[in-house]
Amino acid sequence: MAAHLAVVFDTGNGKYETKVFTYQPLGLQFRSQLPIIIKRIRAYSQAEELNVQLGWEVCSVGDKRLSGMTIEQASRVFQESVATLRKSIVVRSAPLDAISVKDLSSKLGWPGADVVPYLTQIGFKPKDPRAWEEAASPHLRLGMIDGHRKHSKGKHTWYVIVCKMFSSDASLTQHWQVERRLAHIRALVHDPVKHELGNAYDLYFTGAHFALRGGPAGTSARMGAWLTALSKAINVKALSPCLVASIMRFVEIPLPGHIAEQTLSGSKPV
Repeated sequence: MAAHLAVVFDTGNGKYETKVFTYQPLGLQFRSQLPIIIKRIRAYSQAEELNVQLGWEVCSVGDKRLSGMTIEQASRVFQESVATLRKSIVVRSAPLDAISVKDLSSKLGWPGADVVPYLTQIGFKPKDPRAWEEAASPHLRLGMIDGHRKHSKGKHTWYVIVCKMFSSDASLTQHWQVERRLAHIRALVHDPVKHELGNAYDLYFTGAHFALRGGPAGTSARMGAWLTALSKAINVKALSPCLVASIMRFVEIPLPGHIAEQTLSGSKPV
């Protein structure tokens, strides 16, 4: 029987809810202090799917109540309990050796003549590099985790794109995340998409504006909305197989069945 983890939350007003998690990461983040209050829920995560809410307090994890524990003890219980669950997300490290657009483009490569076999391998149904088959393709969801990171190498800001792709019968499910600079996303995704769609661009991206240069406040929210709109355009086959192959290379989709060997980083994420 597959491992599972029951977490009991105090939702306020004396009410409690139990959520059962079956894989890691859970998609929760909290500060290193008691009580453990959920401060962030990762986009498209299991916690989001289970409708966990910000502000809920964690009361127990598995068969262990957190009352009376120190934050160190509670965090250890959380981490050890989560470790028993299967991993289902691939976490790509920031490509610090490819900071420029040119270097990242070279590092990722280009499908070229292999567009059809490449897309077929990851579940899509292309007829040729410019047209799709009538058959249903997997459903793609792209989003962005709120906030950004700065790594020790260089002063550039990196944003985390969270990705999920699944088929209608659940036989294929991939969940992963990558780190990219805004310059990467603009040059290698936004600009080619806008060029290919031409006058139809506004039809698919109404109300979803790409981030302003310089990464001002609100950039993550703008990018999250833009990536959601991009997902929808891909799902309705508005973009050519050739461009979709390029985008899937950009977000580094894992091959089906790949098992993650890395875990999420950051302060107390589970």
